[in-house]
Formats: sequence, C-alpha cells, structure tokens
Amino acid sequence: MTIRIEFIKRRPGGRITVRPTIYDKREISLGRATDCDVHLADLRVGLHHANLTQVSPTKARIEANDDHRVRVDGSQIRRRDITLNEQSVIRIGPYQLTLAATEKAGELLITIELVEPPTPVGDNRDEKTVFGMRGYAPSKRATAWLLMATILAVFLALPISLHFRAKMPESVNSQKNAPHSVPEKLALATNQHWMAGAMSSSHANLTNDCRSCHVKPFTRVMDETCLSCHEELGDHAHQDKMTLATTGHGEGDQWLGTLRAGLDIPEGRCGSCHFEHNGPEGVIPKETSFCVDCHTDLDQRIEDTKLVNVSNFSKRHPEFSPTLVRNPQSTPVKFERISLVKHPKENNGLKFPHDFHLKDEEVIRKIATLPTPIRKKYGDVMECANCHEPDAAGALIKPIEMETHCADCHSLAFATGETSVRNLPHGQPAEVRRVLADFYLAQATTLLLGDSSTGILGQQLSAEARARRARLREQALENARRNTEDKIERVFSEDGVCQKCHTNQDPGSNSLPEIRPVHLSTNYFPMAKFSHKSHETGDLECTTCHQAETSSAAEDILMPSITACRDCHDDSTTRPTIASDCLTCHGFHNDNKDAPPMQPRKTRAAMTRWPR
Repeated sequence: MTIRIEFIKRRPGGRITVRPTIYDKREISLGRATDCDVHLADLRVGLHHANLTQVSPTKARIEANDDHRVRVDGSQIRRRDITLNEQSVIRIGPYQLTLAATEKAGELLITIELVEPPTPVGDNRDEKTVFGMRGYAPSKRATAWLLMATILAVFLALPISLHFRAKMPESVNSQKNAPHSVPEKLALATNQHWMAGAMSSSHANLTNDCRSCHVKPFTRVMDETCLSCHEELGDHAHQDKMTLATTGHGEGDQWLGTLRAGLDIPEGRCGSCHFEHNGPEGVIPKETSFCVDCHTDLDQRIEDTKLVNVSNFSKRHPEFSPTLVRNPQSTPVKFERISLVKHPKENNGLKFPHDFHLKDEEVIRKIATLPTPIRKKYGDVMECANCHEPDAAGALIKPIEMETHCADCHSLAFATGETSVRNLPHGQPAEVRRVLADFYLAQATTLLLGDSSTGILGQQLSAEARARRARLREQALENARRNTEDKIERVFSEDGVCQKCHTNQDPGSNSLPEIRPVHLSTNYFPMAKFSHKSHETGDLECTTCHQAETSSAAEDILMPSITACRDCHDDSTTRPTIASDCLTCHGFHNDNKDAPPMQPRKTRAAMTRWPR
C-alpha cells in the first residue's frame, strides 16, 4: 500500500501550490517533532500527535497518542475508522486533513492545508528569545571562547609547563622509577590527554613512557629512535633507489624536499608508513596504496630496474617466477628465477614420475605387499600427503628424505640374516663399496674358517696343509673381490637400484660411478609468503593447485599459475572473492641478513640529491 501526502498552500492572488510526498508504507506519524513522517509546525500540535493507518483500500484509521485529541467532523475523538467516500474532515490544531482514494489501486491520498493563522507570540517578543536561554546563561559566543581558553590552559599550557619543570625518570613502568613529586604526577596525567589513540600490542609497554619515542618536544618520532630497538631490521631497497621511486621527485619539486627537510619530516622515514596509536591493529599499514604508489610506473623513475610494473593483483601483476635449481653440481648450488610463462624445467638431479606413483597399478600392488603397519600408513593408493608433510608452522613442506619417505617401497637391503638386515648406505657410493667389500670378505672368511676359527688357527699344520690353506685363502679373497665388483656393477647399472631415482655420471674406468648431485627446492617463492595451512579449507586438494597427476618427470614445475590464484584471490570489487592486497603475500623489509641495515642519515642525505 502507498500513502500520498499533498501539502496545499494558498499564495497571495489566489494561486495555489501543492507539495506532494509519497510514502511506501501503510502507517504514518503526524506531529510537531521533526522525526514525524508529516511535520505539522504549530504549538497547538503535539510532538507525536497521532498516527494514521490505511486499513484497507476503502478505509483508514486515525488514532491520537498520549493525551492528545483529534477533531473528526466536529467531534473530539481518540480513535476512529474513517470510510474514504464519506468525505470526513479531520482537524489537528490549525491543519485540516481530507482523505480520499486515488485512481491508483491501493493508494491513499491525504490533503493537508493550514486553515487558521499560526499561534502568535503572546508578548510580541522574538520567538527565539521566548524559547531560548538568553538572560539565564552566557551567550554561545562567550561560552565558546571560555571553553577554548580553558582547553588551551589545561591541556596545552599546563602540560608544556609541567614538561619542562618536572624531571621525569627514563621509564615510569616500574615501581622503582615511578614519579613521586606532584609536578611529575601531573605531567604524567596531563600527557595522557595528548594520546592520539591506544598503543599497539607490540608497544603496549610504552603506554606510560611517552619520552621513550617522543624524545624532543613538538618533534616527530625520528628514525634513530625506532632503530634503537629495531637495529637489525633490513631495508626494503637501497635508500637512493627508494627515494627515486617515490612519486613527486621531479626537478620542479625541489622546493617540496627543502620544505620537508626544514620541518624535519623527510620522506622515507619509519613514520611515513608505520602509524602508531591505532590500537591492537598494530603499526603496519594494510593499504595497497603504500606499494602501488611506487610500483605502478616504477620503470619511469628508475630506468635500470628489473622489476615489472604492478598496480593490482587481479589485472596488472606479472606471472609467478619460481626460484629453480639450475645447476645442482655447483658449489654453492646455482638458482635462477624464471617466469612460468616460459614453461621452465628444473635440473634437480632426480628422476621421479608423480603420475606413476599416484595412480599406476604397479604401485598399488606394491603397497598391498607391505607389512600391515606400513600399509595402513598409505592406504589403498598413494596420495600427495603420504610424502609431502607440512612443517610445524603449516606454511611450507618439509624436505623429502629417502629414509623417511621412500625406503618403505624402495628398499636398499642387499642381504638378510637370521637377526639382521644389511642395507646399502644412501647417497654415498664410496661407502657402498666398503660395505659390500666388508660383507663379502666376512662371508669368505666364514666359508674358509667355519663358524669358529679359534681351534683351526691354534692347530699345528704340516707344510702341505699350510700351502693348501694359502691357496684356499687366495681363492676366497678373489671370490670376495669378484662378488663385490659384480654387486657394485649391478647396483649402479641402468636397471640397478640407484638409477631408479638417480642418474650416474661415469668418472672413468678406474673409479666408482658417481651419483649426480640432487638438490630439491624447499621454497620456490622465497620473496613471498604462503601458508598451506590457511588453504586447508573446503574441497581443496593438493591436485587442485599442483598438477601432479599429469607429471611424468621430476623436472616439471608443479607450481600453480597466477590464474589459479586469481580464482579465489582478487583485489578488485567486481566479484565476491577473498580480499587480497600486496601485504597478503609480500613483506616490505628485506629479511636477508646481507642486506644493508636502515640508515636514517643516508635517507635524509638522499632526499637532497634530486634526479638530474
């Protein structure tokens, strides 16, 4: 239902003006109060005089509030249902209301007209004077000046005076150093009124120790003060580069740098980005603008930069460039960042088909033959989580180890005794030779001397017997050497146990085959932040992001592309996704210990060297 209100005003000369208002509801309030739907400005009308309700398309109800009355067709009533075709006249103070139905179905028309003069002021004085406080209280202007003078005296002059008179201790956090004199206590109390807001949780211990940061009165917190605690914090980039990257540093803006230097607020200071007194939210800004102010068109200000311009994640962000092993044999291992656009391969020195391990029938049959405790660990088929385990923080994946993740299926046992199993050492070819030589030499000695050699060695043998034993000894040693070499050849052959996962490199005919070094990346994106734990939600599986089921070689890079991340993360408002800004994945300060520490003096000096 709809109620249409038409205010009628008769102008001099008989001209009539109508001011319509439409309410899309079935009940409206009428009164002198400004929060009423229909404002009737006259002292004879109550603040909330009455309510008018549309009961049906042909009937309405008028109901007075509190002790008020409404005149309907000359009768004083508190409530009455009115039929629209009766042409009833309603009076509220000097206002006359008529109700009627319009041609539009379900719409009620209420016509309101002021038919009596408004209430006159009895003593002919100004109405503001009659209903105001003039003569009983100071004027607004005098009150405002008085309050301003009080505030300046109590909250500005007094704190400044106490600041220079009271000799506050270095810290007032302990009972030993607590202020004792009256000026000191007053200085501490008045200083609290200047707090711009609650301290962050990391600086909560400094709430009552303003001077630990605000060293000089009426001076901003300087970088030296911040670095007294954060002395090992690495900078985001070289100071000169950061200065050039900031917008508004053209030759015509030298006056701005001079002005800021004169006010002792150079750009690039800690306080330019870190804002305190924000409460538990902390001092690290979350706005993406802090990053894109420099990185949107960075190449226009720093011509030799290797960074790609970035303005947002959803549309203008380069494809991911994982850090890959390019040469695992070098010392140190050589890494290189390569964009996924180039479809790079990683030379990690390992042979491993993910697709074979995840769905091949041979792997399923192998798991079925394992002992029951080990078979329960894997289940019926292998999954990614069987080998790839998150670290304690749930962010990255623990390094793969042969003994922990591979030895259940890929055994290195070469001999089984009654009480023990002999295994080849993993990743140590020289040790493999020594272990095999020791095993076959011990085996030959047992065959030559028997289980107990004490009695034989203690016997007196004839010359013929000694010669026979010497021949047997030479033959046993020769058999041990031959068995060792045969076993080594089988172990390192193309079908041997080593080359199932590794590639050999032949150093020559007089030496053992060598295993090519293996180096697996543990963090493909060291310059970004990522947590697997926060992605353990919904129906996400490992293969949702990592296409391991179609990878047949260890050289494949199974990192998801930026397109896959944009399906959930978006920094625009065009669709409902997870809010993501620059600091969602990136930090600002360089965690590299070799990075130069922040040096405020160099920052200020750099501000005076404008680009030429």
